[in-house]
Amino acid sequence: MQTNTQPAAKHVKQAIRRGLDFLVRHQVTNRASADHGRLPFVYDCQMEKVLNYSTNWTTGVAIEALLAGYRAFSVVGYKDAAQRAVGYLYSLQHLDQRDQRLYGVFHEETPQTPMAHPRDALTAAWSLLDWYELEGDQKALDRSGIYADWFVRVAMEKGYPYWTVRFDDQPWEPTWCGSFHSGSAFFMGRMFELTGDQRYINAMHTILDFYNQHHLLEDGQIRVILDRDTHACLDGHADGRYSNRGWEMMHVYNDDFGAMANMACWKLTGDESYKQAAERFFDRMVACQNEDGGFGPQGQSVPSGVGAILMQMLLARQLGLKRISDDVLDRAASYLMDIQVRDEGTLSDGAFHGFDDDYQLNRRYANLRAGAYAVMALLRYAGYTDRIYWLD
Repeated sequence: MQTNTQPAAKHVKQAIRRGLDFLVRHQVTNRASADHGRLPFVYDCQMEKVLNYSTNWTTGVAIEALLAGYRAFSVVGYKDAAQRAVGYLYSLQHLDQRDQRLYGVFHEETPQTPMAHPRDALTAAWSLLDWYELEGDQKALDRSGIYADWFVRVAMEKGYPYWTVRFDDQPWEPTWCGSFHSGSAFFMGRMFELTGDQRYINAMHTILDFYNQHHLLEDGQIRVILDRDTHACLDGHADGRYSNRGWEMMHVYNDDFGAMANMACWKLTGDESYKQAAERFFDRMVACQNEDGGFGPQGQSVPSGVGAILMQMLLARQLGLKRISDDVLDRAASYLMDIQVRDEGTLSDGAFHGFDDDYQLNRRYANLRAGAYAVMALLRYAGYTDRIYWLD
């Protein structure tokens, strides 16, 4: 039965296609350019201009959205765009075998960028794994595996993964623990399923056990930044060189797929504590749903959070977790459609608005974080499910 908040199926499909077409329209396709394969990260809808192009992780999530779109609609152009983006990720990976300390890491933005965030680089590796599963491309699997090996060997040498690594002689700062690494556990679970290597399931447990105990509170609220030694919460008073309050607020709601990782661990191991951790987060998000259908502080929904939360809630329903009402899901889907540019014939048509640099929803700008998550969430909402950024 259709609820009064449920968007029409044909409109959902149109929104998905427009979002994917926007990505393809603005991808760098000039083979002579070092940026070949990059996609629009931040887009000015008023000027109809790309302000900056995708990083390692935003290229990765765009690949995931394009692959899921290809699986749903069989549009070859989506797969071709994903393949170009895969090529850009290859150019970011550090493969100097003389430097085993950083061998396999994806530079953050360009091959010259002197740092990387391991969680961001992991999203790049995750997308290569999904490209392999779709296309059987052994090179993609090898590259993904090289990164996974580095992650458990170096990024997790102190237990919970590092926040930042550097390719120059600067210190690896900040040294904090970030809640966003919860989603890293999902990739570790995928690698375990693929290889049977016990290191990966051990890494999955290490990450989630720390996250569920220290970052995710009993009421489902997330503490984003923790001191590595004392586990004291630094939200609101962290070093401004590395964080700001708007970014921290965003990650209280955009859990970076920690709930999906918990559900995957529950499915792999049968341990109910991981399912219960996911349910804590979902209960909190239902309580935080705003009148506009989004999730966030009262009156300020978080665009990227809504896509990620809706995806995970739909997965929870598929796996038989605590029931989430149709109304919650329908309102979230409607929110995502409301933040999309619908202006047929313009270059900005299909973009999804997101936060600006001050972490305010600004309808002049669109960004890839909100857009890729929205596309994937709406695909799942419309009933298109597969292995891409998902569980069987």
